[in-house]
Amino acid sequence: MVFHMSFTTRIIVRFGEADPAGLVYYPHLFHYCHIALEEFFAARCGITYEQLRARERVGFPTVNVQAEFLTPLVYGDEVEVEIFVSRVGRTSATFEYVLRRASDRTPCARATLVQVAMNLDTRRAVEIAPHYRQAFLASAP
Repeated sequence: MVFHMSFTTRIIVRFGEADPAGLVYYPHLFHYCHIALEEFFAARCGITYEQLRARERVGFPTVNVQAEFLTPLVYGDEVEVEIFVSRVGRTSATFEYVLRRASDRTPCARATLVQVAMNLDTRRAVEIAPHYRQAFLASAP
């Protein structure tokens, strides 16, 4: 079963994120996904990612990633990052990301990241808390 809860944010490509060829160096695209995840938590889960880490001592590190790079992004582009949850398990959730150049909505990359709920003190997987599970599963336009 697929759950589609879309959230979108925008990020400006900075000078230091481009390689010598002038293209965004691909690890930065994963960083953009994490920025979107942090903003998703603040907007949809009612807690900032920093508060989640500091107060609840829970994080969502990536345990599996698949990505497809379609069209290069360059310095100065504004990137629109769409994120939604496609699957929620007991301790992990699958987050889907679509990165587009905002000026023309051209898809530039897609990524699927499986992220596990982890107790940051024990470094062990924990069950996703019910209120986060609900936020992940909630339907949104």
